[in-house]
Amino acid sequence: MAFWINVFNAGVLRDAHELVGASSVRQVQAFFERPRLRIGPHDYSLDDIEHGLLRGNVAKPGRSRPPMQRGDPRLESMPIVFDERVHFALYSACRSSPPLRIYGYGWLDRQLEEATAAYIRQGVRVEKQGAVIVVPRLFHWFAQDFGGDSGIVEFVVARIEDEAVVEMVDRRLGRVKLQYTEFDWTLNRR
Repeated sequence: MAFWINVFNAGVLRDAHELVGASSVRQVQAFFERPRLRIGPHDYSLDDIEHGLLRGNVAKPGRSRPPMQRGDPRLESMPIVFDERVHFALYSACRSSPPLRIYGYGWLDRQLEEATAAYIRQGVRVEKQGAVIVVPRLFHWFAQDFGGDSGIVEFVVARIEDEAVVEMVDRRLGRVKLQYTEFDWTLNRR
């Protein structure tokens, strides 16, 4: 898993200059869909890595088919286990992206948890005495990966460090509304 996260991030970093002139989300989508990485005898798009390998070969949001067809030899390189925290490790070179990091095999679990907690600290707000949780758009796109709305609430609340905020949410007994922030595709020029 660490290998594929690092390959994805390196591919984005290497080719991010292509996004400078992007004027629409469609152009950004094409950036991720076009094969751009050759590993061994196979070519990979960023979508092949993210949705094909790291997410278990499921269709990306807005698509009906997974990126790789049954029998594709690249699927042999799929990690054995899916970990939803991978969403907070994948760099997309834009302002709403998780920051760029390098991941290592021996400490991947700790690194994924740190990246997830940092992204949640930065992008989650609890409002109206715990009745509303405002979360990044990634949670909307990949709601199924987190177990739907109730899974998102549980996932996020487990990583909120302020006990008073956690208690406010817990007192609502699941009656919490999710709101999603917009995803800022503006190129991160740092």
